Amino acid sequence: MFSKRRSEIEIIGNILDLSKKGAKKTEILYQSNMNFSQLQNYLAFLIEKNFVEEETIENENGTTRKIYVTTEKGNNLLEDITNLYTHFE
Repeated sequence: MFSKRRSEIEIIGNILDLSKKGAKKTEILYQSNMNFSQLQNYLAFLIEKNFVEEETIENENGTTRKIYVTTEKGNNLLEDITNLYTHFE
């Protein structure tokens, strides 16, 4: 019935899920199985719509890194996506 390829909604849900506790871009990239350009586009969209926030954190050695964290609005969307897909199983 459905295509084997992931829909944009599935990809967004995957990114939101991976970012729930905060994730580096490379973690999201590898675990979501997409290329860098695709990830850049999805993250830009999710940040623009306030589903994900980009945060800068300081490591123990004083260097900084960026992580991506799902917002409350993003968590609500993830819950809706999860409910939608479980309804069709």
